[in-house]
Formats: sequence, structure tokens, C-alpha cells
Amino acid sequence: MELVVQGILLGGLYATAALGLSLVFGTMKLVNLAHGQFLVIGAYLTSILVLAIGGDPLLLAIPVSVVVGLLAYPVQRYVFTPVMSQGEEAPITAAFGVSIAIETILLLMFTANPRSINAPYATAQLDVFGVPVRVSLLIATVIGIAIVITLTLLLKRTQFGRQVRAASIDAEAAGLVGIDVKKTYARVMAISAATAAYGGVLVALSFSISPSSGTGWLLRAFTVIVIGGLGSLSGTIYGGIIVGLVETFGAVTVGPQYRDLIVFGVLVLILIVRPNGLFTKAVKA
Repeated sequence: MELVVQGILLGGLYATAALGLSLVFGTMKLVNLAHGQFLVIGAYLTSILVLAIGGDPLLLAIPVSVVVGLLAYPVQRYVFTPVMSQGEEAPITAAFGVSIAIETILLLMFTANPRSINAPYATAQLDVFGVPVRVSLLIATVIGIAIVITLTLLLKRTQFGRQVRAASIDAEAAGLVGIDVKKTYARVMAISAATAAYGGVLVALSFSISPSSGTGWLLRAFTVIVIGGLGSLSGTIYGGIIVGLVETFGAVTVGPQYRDLIVFGVLVLILIVRPNGLFTKAVKA
């Protein structure tokens, strides 16, 4: 029972870190290779604020997420969007370039030394029906579910959401009816980056992070959204839980050094059986 709870909560953290990537792919069919770097930026900026002025990192992460979103807006508008019509390779290459540039800047500014964010609840545990639960992972899971609900309502109940869904179905037709597709895509990227930045803070509360950590978290996020269903926000939560459970049980039964091998092995098996992932594309519903 303890392993199940730990796996579910670890998966909740993974899902929260992956939600922004799922949003971008579901609306723009863009594999944002800079997603992990946005996550790392959020963690580093929040850690700086915590050291400089003190306060709860979960609260300080809110303005930090806004800043990261504002930084991502022009990246999408003036770097990614212009090349999205030039085939699948061009935007992936552009995202890879942005990823390398951000990682290099972070290395120059902060060196390669890992850091984490300290908070009273970062290492605290709750005893729930006799099962020890890490508070930081519980918080991450709850926040992830809240973000899914918020984004789902945003996409389904607002004018902006209707514009996003129209652009994701047929960008050219959406432009013909007066939707500014370039601005819509940029806003989606801003929301995605802000979500990733907040996820980075949650990651740094549980794990140490460095400028080069973005690639590892990108791979984990990509695994989550592929298993859950590409573009499915709710599926991202389920995909995260599956990855968390597989990793937790794999580390105990086979050994922690093989947990990545086990996770990616399960990913391959799922792709063979269900190439589109286990869940539907809720973003387009």
C-alpha cells in the first residue's frame, strides 16, 4: 500500500511537470524541446527570490511563472510560429536551439552546481491511515489536478479557448474567420511555459535541480504525455501516475539503477499496443 501511494504521488509530480508540454502539443502539434528549460528557469528564479526576500516558494512561484510566460510569448511569436509552416523538422530544430541557448545561459549564470528549494514542508511527511506521505508530492499532485481543471475550463468555456480549439483544428480557416492565430499560439506557449515554471518549483521542492536538468525532465514529461495520450490534459495525470507507479515498483523489485530502463520499456510496450496513448485527446473535445 505504501508503494502504491508513493507511486501515485510521484506520478502526480511528473504529471504537473508535463502539463505544459501536453498543452502545446495538443493545440499546436509542436514538440517543445525547450519545455524542460522553462521548468528549470522557474525553479532557479524562485530559489533566488526565496534566498533574497524569504517567503513561501509556492507563493513566490506565481509571479515567477508570469515572468517566464511573458518571456516565452515572444519566443513562440517570433521564433517558433514563423517556421511552423515549413514542415515538422523546422520547429523542432528551432526549439532545440532555444533549449541549448537557455541551458548555456543558465550554466553561465549559475554554474553546474545543483540546487533545491527549501521549505518547511519540503521534507515533511504526513501519516495517512498508517501510510507515510511526502507533503511536497501531495501538494504537487493537488496542484496538478487543479491546473488540469483550470486549463480544461479555459479551453472549453472561454472565447480564448474557442479560438485555441479552432486554430488547433485548422489554423488557416481560423485565420480566415478573424482569429489572430499567431497571437493565439503565443498565448498558449506563455500559459504552457508558466505552467512548466510552476512545475519546476514543485520539482525543486522534492529533488535537486541544475541547468542541465531540463533534458531529463523533458524526457520524463514526454514519456508521461505519450503514455497518457498526446494532447490529453486529463490523460497526462493518468500517464504521470502510471509512470510513477512503474518507477516506484521497478526501483524496489529490480533496483533503482534500472528504473529508467523499466519506464521506457513500458513506454515502448504501450506504443506497440496503443500508438496514440491510453487516453483520448481531451484538448480537442
